[in-house]
Amino acid sequence: MMRLTKDQVDELRMGALTAMDGLWFMGVEERLGFDTALEIDIQVWKNYGIVLTKRIARMTGIDLKKGSRPDMHQVKFLLDALCVLDGTRASIVLEPDGTLLYRVDACPWWDNFQKAGRRNHPCEMIDEIVFRDWLGAIDGSLSMEILHSRPRGCEYCSFRITGGLAEPAPP
Repeated sequence: MMRLTKDQVDELRMGALTAMDGLWFMGVEERLGFDTALEIDIQVWKNYGIVLTKRIARMTGIDLKKGSRPDMHQVKFLLDALCVLDGTRASIVLEPDGTLLYRVDACPWWDNFQKAGRRNHPCEMIDEIVFRDWLGAIDGSLSMEILHSRPRGCEYCSFRITGGLAEPAPP
């Protein structure tokens, strides 16, 4: 009897997610144009990240209810988990001052955009909008600054995330 391994299933799931994203985008773009497809894509990705962040938090006991404030260790954990789920290879370092430095070395979305022959990828605009909302779903006091980006010609993307609780809140 033939069976897929867990790694094969994970690879197929990631490939399916990537393919669905690209295929639906191209379908909308064909009918409604690039700008409208991008606008819809941004809304979908905002919602996707918020839903997944809340699910991960719920599964791991991180309280994201109004008025609660996860500490930066928990924020780091949630961002790490999102990266694992979408295939992004990133390192996230919590600095002693409570700042998170988030560096993306491999991004499947950037890679697929390049493979499709698109050279003007609106990464920074997407990151500014989508990450802002993802971070806001975790803690409204979090803010993000883009330090490096591939569209600027850098070899990687990096962000500084500030504003959260540096230490775990007392019980």
